[in-house]
Amino acid sequence: MTDNELGSNPDHANIISILQDLGLTENESRVYILLLEYGSMAAQDILRYLPLRQPQLYDITSSLERKGFINILLGRPKKYEAVDPEAVVEAREQIISRNRRYFLNWANRAMETRRETTALINAKNIRSVINNSIELINEASKTLEIETTWELYGYLGSSIARKVREGCRVELLFFGADIDESDLENEFMDLDIDIKYVAPGQFYTVISDEKNSVFMPRSVAMNTEIERYGYVIRDKDMSWFITHNFFVGWYRGEEIRNHPVKPSYTYYSQRVLVNDLKRLFRSGQRMKGVLDGTFRSTGDHFRSEGEVIEIDSDTEIINFTFKTEKGQYKVGGYDSQIEDIVMKSFTVMSIEDAKR
Repeated sequence: MTDNELGSNPDHANIISILQDLGLTENESRVYILLLEYGSMAAQDILRYLPLRQPQLYDITSSLERKGFINILLGRPKKYEAVDPEAVVEAREQIISRNRRYFLNWANRAMETRRETTALINAKNIRSVINNSIELINEASKTLEIETTWELYGYLGSSIARKVREGCRVELLFFGADIDESDLENEFMDLDIDIKYVAPGQFYTVISDEKNSVFMPRSVAMNTEIERYGYVIRDKDMSWFITHNFFVGWYRGEEIRNHPVKPSYTYYSQRVLVNDLKRLFRSGQRMKGVLDGTFRSTGDHFRSEGEVIEIDSDTEIINFTFKTEKGQYKVGGYDSQIEDIVMKSFTVMSIEDAKR
């Protein structure tokens, strides 16, 4: 078998790519594949199959032995044999896991001590968009707002599920023609998560704690034939613009699944709270709780028990009216301009029928 014949196997190109991801060069991959398929071989046997010079082969086999992919059998002539692939992969996974922990510990310390922050980053390809999306998902501690196609969700699903199980509140808004409700039910059957579908959709976005975000135009997100790009926004004011527009689409979306509303639950997003209030109001219920925030005009601290008695959620104004023993207050979210109170958190005390 010649090298051309070796390369004619359609699996070989894929296997070479995988082996390169495991740390081999292309020529190292070819030697390892040859030994896997034909068993132990002497140097002269290998050179009959692959267009390599003997000194070059010596460097390759030394490197493969050092990386743990082959054993050298002593004798005359000495031979080379491939190490069992399962043992190779397991060893590489252990090395990667150890190096991953080391790298992440170092990188986190480095980021904590750096002084510069960049508000807007150009993510020039889909891998960059996805990597930054996963980073923001992992950073979130309280809320995640995500608008995505089913195809792009496939890159994020496991990260999203992990954050839901950690207690992060997730609003997941799908758009695009490839959504199947049965797929959604199967995907999320064991998760407390809010899911809606909206057409035609606005954009792809991941918003972490309503502070940082990733954004991709809708036309780019839906076109798999081009090199897709996006933007990473590490700025609360800029991300709030994306957050506000996300919820404009969210409120008009078709509800598929929702997070249960129960007493003692604490909201950290005024927009998420408004969504649940709308659902309760439609079913003839009202919510009582403890509101924590600041007076918009003075910045003084506000904290009081009370009841939500009214909601306003058109495209520009999204707030609710909170009735306490001392009076009624309009409550808004971040960047409120006309409300009395800027909400920081709201803890549910009870949910009751409105007529009680």
